[in-house]
Amino acid sequence: MRTSSWMSLAVVPLLLCLACSPESELPGEELASSQSSALVVSGGSLLSARYQHTATLLANGKVLVAGGGTPSGSYATTELYDPATATSSSGPSMLTARRGHTATRLQDGSVLVVGGINSSVLSSAERYDPATNTWSAAAPLPRISYGHSATLLPDGRVLVAGGVSYVTTTYVYTPSTNTWAATGSLNAGMMGQAAVLLADGRVLVAGGGNSTTSSSNHAEVWSPTTGTWTTVASMNTGRNGHTLQLLANGKALVTGYVTAAELYDPATNTWTNTGATAVQHFSAPSVTRPDGTILMAGGSYNTLQVELFSPATSTWSTVGTLTQSRVEHPTVALPNGRVLFLGGTTYNAQGNMQALASIEVFDASPSCTPTTCAVQGKTCGTISDGCGGTLTCGTCGAGQVCASNNVCTAASCTHNVCTTGSSLNKDCNSCTYSVCNRDPYCCTTSWDSICVNEATSWCVIAQPGCVVSQ
Repeated sequence: MRTSSWMSLAVVPLLLCLACSPESELPGEELASSQSSALVVSGGSLLSARYQHTATLLANGKVLVAGGGTPSGSYATTELYDPATATSSSGPSMLTARRGHTATRLQDGSVLVVGGINSSVLSSAERYDPATNTWSAAAPLPRISYGHSATLLPDGRVLVAGGVSYVTTTYVYTPSTNTWAATGSLNAGMMGQAAVLLADGRVLVAGGGNSTTSSSNHAEVWSPTTGTWTTVASMNTGRNGHTLQLLANGKALVTGYVTAAELYDPATNTWTNTGATAVQHFSAPSVTRPDGTILMAGGSYNTLQVELFSPATSTWSTVGTLTQSRVEHPTVALPNGRVLFLGGTTYNAQGNMQALASIEVFDASPSCTPTTCAVQGKTCGTISDGCGGTLTCGTCGAGQVCASNNVCTAASCTHNVCTTGSSLNKDCNSCTYSVCNRDPYCCTTSWDSICVNEATSWCVIAQPGCVVSQ
């Protein structure tokens, strides 16, 4: 029979405790019919559906998508997503498959990947060089880890803190020497915490899980001068699946897990509740846009809202709606103010967790003028409109095919219609057009003996040579 089958994937536990979400409901049918806001448009798709991956903006404007996986396993594969064309191309594979890792863009433009998990928790690290498009091994972290934070310091080093087993040991990586050095220990172990570099060069970490709770309010600050950790005022609310962002006034905004957001003031060592989000966002990273506003979207399996925080008014506003509910989706702020939401995970209609390939784009800029198919010289297929949307450039006429450059070209048959072989293009001659209209298998799978018999019966064949008579 000319049929295909789909193999379902076994679900494995989420690494970062999605079960700890305050909202674990499955999505209702209304999510499938939800319409995207005018400010949220399609950004195309990743080549592979994935979650617990990283997405890092490179100096050339492309986004390096690395690792992650599906509920059945982890990937070593990477992709290079181009926001200008809304297309993704294959990148070089990492040396080790991993998910739940961190990726940090270093001052030289390379990307440091640390830890993560596949069939076991990893200590390995590696670096991606955009100039050569290659990965190379880096010195391994002195301990296995995932669920840790990695913070780029002003001097170019990277501070790694927290992680699985609620470890207290922390390390600093020096890119120029490819070495790790132990620094002060945390006063309390943590995993899945948020971290941010403060204006004075210190690093604030807060929340996450520990040995007694999955949502701690504990906070500490690391000093690069002394290499020591100091416990600071606790957040007003325990959190997990949250993020920290530094504001222009030197305060740090924590948001996620609960609707209430908080501001930490390093000068007074205090946390103050500020404007609340309309809905709870869990495992939905926030990002700072070039204008200083902070955006976050999705999180939890019944949350579609895109919300924007204004530091000037300390208020949140709903500015869009995702088409697809998603959790653990890397979020990238672009220099032009647009924000990417790449992949992640959701639940399908059968209630099974599945990884996503789709990309959505928040674009509040009215100054973007979409291109046209005519301006680009394209006559078929779909292309990016240059503003995060998609253009349909038409279909080709009889005897033509849409080439990879989105231009209609004359079709040609790869073998005679009276010879078995690979599938033929429907438009390569009048006989294939006739046969494939009645039996699509011949032009999608294989031109087998049945197709040859159909050609003999339905086409006018001139002998000898079995040539189609036009």
